[in-house]
Amino acid sequence: MNTQTYFVYNSTELFEKLASNINTNDEVETFFKNFSFEDVVNQQTAKGNTSHVFNKIIKEDTTKARIIGYLNKLNQHNLGKVVSSIREIIFQTTDELNELVFQCIQKIKRDNDLIRPVVAALCKEFLAMYFVTSDNDKIYFRKLLLTEVKKEYVSSINFDSNGWTKEKADRIMILISTLFNEKIIEEKIMLSIIADLKKNITYEPDKTQEYYEHVEKTIQLLSCLVSSIALNTEAKQIFEGLDVFLNEQMEIYEEVKCIQKKTRLICKNIVFELNKY
Repeated sequence: MNTQTYFVYNSTELFEKLASNINTNDEVETFFKNFSFEDVVNQQTAKGNTSHVFNKIIKEDTTKARIIGYLNKLNQHNLGKVVSSIREIIFQTTDELNELVFQCIQKIKRDNDLIRPVVAALCKEFLAMYFVTSDNDKIYFRKLLLTEVKKEYVSSINFDSNGWTKEKADRIMILISTLFNEKIIEEKIMLSIIADLKKNITYEPDKTQEYYEHVEKTIQLLSCLVSSIALNTEAKQIFEGLDVFLNEQMEIYEEVKCIQKKTRLICKNIVFELNKY
């Protein structure tokens, strides 16, 4: 005959034992930190349609995975194929189209000099792509892309930000130059960026050391931008007069010596590069 053994616990001792357990479970903690009834309501669980919630999450993950998968396969020889594959994705929300923008930007910033122009060429193919909102408005890939690039630029010159690093800022300059080389960023936008950088470089007397450190960082960013832009007629137009401006500023900085010598040499090298145009 089968027998079972039962254990009887003193309830007070049991609760004391449980209360003394200080071990935590990371997955459980993460769940409760991220859980929000508002998110659940927004995903229409109030209607009892829980299958819709999970299907939506799966759909979003699938769209992102497909975008990343196609971009990872991208090279100089299969641009057309990858463009066609991405065009087959049905973007059902602006967020999904934004995901494509985000992944393209990250790939340009992350990958090597051979892949960056290919990603830019892919972006150019999608400039006319759009998503129609519930109000029947068209949200174009081009607008989303340029909006994100503007945010990236602003972050690159936010030198006081805790997250600012030279490496991150340089990658943003490479992003901007890559999109300009592919004629996605227009001349007037580049002229605005260069004017902004010139303003940050212009000598101002009796400023703090922090101000002159920002000058040095701006010169380094300008150097990265100039060296990443292709030598052509369009580049010559946007850089017109920049060499004269830099020579004038360096004469002042050589005299007052409020920026490092190596930074002044970087500036002279920019002038040398500009004279190649």
